[in-house]
Amino acid sequence: MIHLHVSPSGHDQNPGTEQAPWQSLHRVAQELKKLWADPSREGDITVHLAPGVHRLRETLKLGPGHGYRGTGRLSFVGSPKEASILSSGYALEGWKTVETPLPDLPSELQGKVWSIDLPSGTQVNTLYGPQGSLPRARGQAIQPQLMGFCNPEEMPPTYGPNGINPQPEWFNNPGNHWIHKGFAFQEGDIQEASDLHEAEFLIIPRNQWTMNILPIHRVDFKEHRVELAQNCTYPIGIPHCAPEGSIWLENSLSVMSPGTWVYHAKESRLYYCPEGDQPEQELEAAGLTEFVLLEGEHDLGGHPEPVENVHFQNLTFRHSNRFAFHGLTGKGIQHDWEMFDAPSSMLRLRHAHHCSVKDCCFEQGGSGGVRLDLACQHNRIENNTFRHLGACGVLLCGYGPSRHFLNRDNAVVGNHIHHIGEHYWHCPGIFIWQSGNNRISENHLHDLPYTAIVCSGRILYDREGIAECSGTIHWDDLEEQCGKGYVYNIWWYSGLTDWWKREPLLHSRENLIEYNHIHDVMKTMGDGNGIYISGAGGGNVVRFNVVGPCPSPTMAEGIRCDDDQHQTILHGNLVYAQGGMATGITLKGINRVTNNILALPLTHPARGLLSLETGPLNGSVIKNNIFLTRSHLEKPISEMRIHGTGRQARLADTDSDHNIYFCIDDPQLSEDRLRDLQSYGTDLRSRVAEPGFEDASAGDFRLKPDASALDLGFISLPLEKMMVGAPAPT
Repeated sequence: MIHLHVSPSGHDQNPGTEQAPWQSLHRVAQELKKLWADPSREGDITVHLAPGVHRLRETLKLGPGHGYRGTGRLSFVGSPKEASILSSGYALEGWKTVETPLPDLPSELQGKVWSIDLPSGTQVNTLYGPQGSLPRARGQAIQPQLMGFCNPEEMPPTYGPNGINPQPEWFNNPGNHWIHKGFAFQEGDIQEASDLHEAEFLIIPRNQWTMNILPIHRVDFKEHRVELAQNCTYPIGIPHCAPEGSIWLENSLSVMSPGTWVYHAKESRLYYCPEGDQPEQELEAAGLTEFVLLEGEHDLGGHPEPVENVHFQNLTFRHSNRFAFHGLTGKGIQHDWEMFDAPSSMLRLRHAHHCSVKDCCFEQGGSGGVRLDLACQHNRIENNTFRHLGACGVLLCGYGPSRHFLNRDNAVVGNHIHHIGEHYWHCPGIFIWQSGNNRISENHLHDLPYTAIVCSGRILYDREGIAECSGTIHWDDLEEQCGKGYVYNIWWYSGLTDWWKREPLLHSRENLIEYNHIHDVMKTMGDGNGIYISGAGGGNVVRFNVVGPCPSPTMAEGIRCDDDQHQTILHGNLVYAQGGMATGITLKGINRVTNNILALPLTHPARGLLSLETGPLNGSVIKNNIFLTRSHLEKPISEMRIHGTGRQARLADTDSDHNIYFCIDDPQLSEDRLRDLQSYGTDLRSRVAEPGFEDASAGDFRLKPDASALDLGFISLPLEKMMVGAPAPT
């Protein structure tokens, strides 16, 4: 075995031994290229990173294009004693007080702002101090107003959930509209500042499950209108999660406050208003979104040459820049929650096999943690911590709809993910897109602005390549599979026949999502979930997960099989104490729901603990579940048609039986509801019975030895293993 050593106190002219280490990882890369070129070399290579901060000024790239030959095991190992930190941060030294008055700066801050000039072309969208990320200057929330168009020909197109399609209010209110590329505002909401060309707007659009950070083209203060430089993913309107204001101006001196900063890229000048008398020591800006790239080669028509057997252990990744992307590029993946094949995480594996990331920490970054892109197989992300990141914790991103089922057989196990999505609030903790046969297990996810786990392959079939995900489609493969000119609108419900036609191209299939503990999610955005599955292939199994408590007022569902989702197994999950609509499990397709506990919402739901939302659901199985409510305001089952046209979803169309229904305050109400269900010929062997939990009100769902639920066929859940990261009740 070959051992290479690198230390922040080393020197690149050293031999790279433990006693005389190198200083930079790029010197290590040079040595690796030399070693890989030697056909006589045998054995594994271990790169030891000493404690301290290892600075990266450019992305460390390893792959066939950088000498990689795929022989032996390559490991990057941090110190077991103190943190070995990889960082793209660079020190900000030489701050000067701004002596002359700054235009647009609030008068009370004049004389309290400091500045520093950076090299021309520097991009700064994150700043870090000793305690972590420092906020960029942000104004008060703005409530958008309708845009007026006198001439209908002026109206821009709308790219919504239906692809390119006008929204209903365009017809009902022909003079005023919500649009993607701008909004109107009220007098006084935005100050007429001279640096608005440097500013950006953070926007939660009317469709509250996404958000964008968008540059400004111009602000018309006479007409009170903003025109953006890029389109928002959805029309800008008033979302339910932020009715008083869903737009925030950032990076303008006009909205500066103590403890915040502004960067003017045109003059490469950074302004900072410290809360104390002067800037803190150890202030840093970040230079990279991507620290390390393992990149194999995979020509879809030729011979693959993946990167294999590269391993990272006991390392800390810290201080990255935010990856900037906009809506409506066609390369966003579902709802533009992330970007297809992009350098948006600190560690990125692209065409990589049999690699691992273990016992590492990803923290204080503007970008995400780890990405597994395109032909990534048999990789393992295990026992890592992801915290205070700007985007996703872990992203598995395969090819768009195509014959290329090449992102698969990976494991994301035993990770702790919390306080991520701090820049892009819609980013999930773990995001599986067009990736299958993966195991997502024993992860603890909490304190997230949006959804914890997403498994998706949702596509808008826009042949112009503008709408969400449409730029990822392999159209020849699609038409070979589904027919010439094929287009599917997710708002249609065509049942299993049409779904099976396109299912071979929906590669988020046969994933195992088990033993994950999820709580306190949906803290910022609207219409989100604990675990979300949509537009994925068949055979996904979601079992033995805990979702709750999640007291968010905008929580939508604990576990959700959303649009175009069939053949999913939901078994043995505990979903409880949900805020918002308080739905436990939602179905919009033919799926199987067995042996779950759905219990005790914090608020009475507009929908039921089990919400059936698009019919018909013939072929669905709903058996051996416990539905525990407290009052008459809470429904165990709701039936509706939430969108589109066609039959309402009905429990009577499913194979529903052997379920337990119980309302704590009014058991007779449960008897009446079950009798009503049985009048339609369903749930004939279901029962009304107190399940026998130790203390459901306190979150203890262990069953007593003599619990009636056990007598009625419910199988006790392995709660000790399910409660990852939390002590079992005693």
